Amino acid sequence: MFNIDRNSLNEEKLKKEAEENLEVFLEDHRQALTTFTREPSLRYIGSKNLERFVLRAKENILYLPLSSFLEADLDNNEILWHIYYELSLYPDWIKNANYYLNREVTWKAEIDEITYYIYKKINQISSYDNKLEITFVRDYVKREILDFLFQMDKYFSYLRVLETCPIYRDEEEKGKIIEYMKKRNDKKEIFLSLSHHGFSKSFLLWEIYKDEDSFKNQIESRFDTKILSKSIYTFLNKELIKQINQDQGITKRDPLIKSFIYPTFKKFWLEEVDSMETKDSSGDSEKVFEESNEQTAKDKLESTRKDVEESLKEILDQENTNASYTEDSSDKKTEFYGISREELDLYNYYLNQTKAQREAMKDFWKKLIGSYKKEVNIEKNRQAKGKLNVNDLIYSYPNFIEAEQKGNYKELKIFDKNFLEAQNNLLPNKIEISFLIDNSGSMDKEKIDATRKTLAATLLSISDFNRYLQIEAQKTNQKIELVTETWFFGQDHYKVKNFEDTKDLEKSKIISSITKVDGNLGTTDDASCLREIYEGISSKQELQIKNKNEYKIIFEITDGASTFPGATKDIVKKLIETDVEIFAIQIGKINKIDTKTFNYIWNDNFKYPHGLILADNIEKLTDELLNLVKRNLESIFQDRQ
Repeated sequence: MFNIDRNSLNEEKLKKEAEENLEVFLEDHRQALTTFTREPSLRYIGSKNLERFVLRAKENILYLPLSSFLEADLDNNEILWHIYYELSLYPDWIKNANYYLNREVTWKAEIDEITYYIYKKINQISSYDNKLEITFVRDYVKREILDFLFQMDKYFSYLRVLETCPIYRDEEEKGKIIEYMKKRNDKKEIFLSLSHHGFSKSFLLWEIYKDEDSFKNQIESRFDTKILSKSIYTFLNKELIKQINQDQGITKRDPLIKSFIYPTFKKFWLEEVDSMETKDSSGDSEKVFEESNEQTAKDKLESTRKDVEESLKEILDQENTNASYTEDSSDKKTEFYGISREELDLYNYYLNQTKAQREAMKDFWKKLIGSYKKEVNIEKNRQAKGKLNVNDLIYSYPNFIEAEQKGNYKELKIFDKNFLEAQNNLLPNKIEISFLIDNSGSMDKEKIDATRKTLAATLLSISDFNRYLQIEAQKTNQKIELVTETWFFGQDHYKVKNFEDTKDLEKSKIISSITKVDGNLGTTDDASCLREIYEGISSKQELQIKNKNEYKIIFEITDGASTFPGATKDIVKKLIETDVEIFAIQIGKINKIDTKTFNYIWNDNFKYPHGLILADNIEKLTDELLNLVKRNLESIFQDRQ
């Protein structure tokens, strides 16, 4: 290792020399490791006492097992391979730590199914004294499924290193690593293990030994099945490489495994369970389960599943600590804008309440931008290929005769096909979204809570979308403004948040919009508020809206019909005629007269309804408003395509 003369050094000096040489070696490969892990601040430190790799996310350090390197007499390239292999999933861990740690939840249906199957089977064939507790069986099943997924992760890691590390594009270097992996992996193990354990490990061995037909055939004859007319090994190999090339991780890998690979794993597993048929053989059932776990003991150099889970917990803790620090810093800034600690606490409460909706909206925004980003093809000019256009040929016949004599038809425009040129969709210049909130005296505690929650989910989701839009606008050198404002109305009306608010001021106004809904503004005069918005539309902006260079949308949340329905109907009609999209949602118990009045204002005699009555289904408010926001923004982007 590292060209050290072992005979000339005692053990302590050997470790010291190896540690120094390791530092020099890693410094030479730091740039490549940074590119691979996407983490420039990650440090690599050799430890004389460790047997396995240890990742400390809080310290941003990967500790390397120097003793194990020396004991195995590894060379530089073999050590580098182990570092790459150990960190292969690191970018995905950072991105999806919670998903990895929640596999017990995402695989709950599979765990429950096998648990009840084994529990029923064992207790059918066991004597009363040997019956197992269902919690014991479930722990065993959970462990087996998580170990299976860990083997799939290791296979993915192996492929990712070979696919993405430039050093292994060199066939000679790649060949050295494959030979090294053959020495490290006992190919007989998968045939001596329980079938479902052997199946789990067979994918990596199939990949390592795929140039040895005899052993590859042994694996396939023992475990192979067909997936979409392909060998399960060929199928998974191609699908995982495709995911690697598309920079996908666990969120795509686990569903693939669950749909196509897990059923075969389950088949082998249940065959083993079904083979336990006699009371005598099942007397030591618990020991069998414990022994099956011992058979999956991991290589001491590589991290175990438990090691990885500890690292993931550290990553998640660090992520939460950073988020908390950022939030605290931001909270302190908002205090300069008149936000009290009580309001911050209330805001954070609704922030946590709406986390799931915001995450779902983030996925929607990404898909919306992704579909919008697709280039469109436009006709540029004629091309000298394709079918003849008869009319063009007749009118260009003299030119055709001349071209025929020259033997050159390239300049003739007599063909049906056209050149297609890629062109990016153009973003709108501006999108304004106004929220009108009923803060009248009839807004009770339940309505206030639902409205606050809805504003938190909606305003913050739109802020998320705006961030994505700004990133996309920079890439295409375009400018777009997506801005929001909030109004409270009752007997009077006033604006809480302005379109022009940015950064910390904007956050403070969002907090105020959420926390200051308190039902203290008397009657329900939304007409005056809507009129002020309408009168604020300049003739220039109206033209921009008509030409679809700008979009203006208004959403109103109210608990009843307007105090002045005629005035509200009139201004709603004017806004619609100006091509402003406007919608209202009613919440809370409503009588027949108010229902009729609400429909008169928002739905009667319009091309399509602009009002939705939720009545007592107040809990639906958040989802309904988010759906309206999604539909309207989706419609805007479809207009641009």
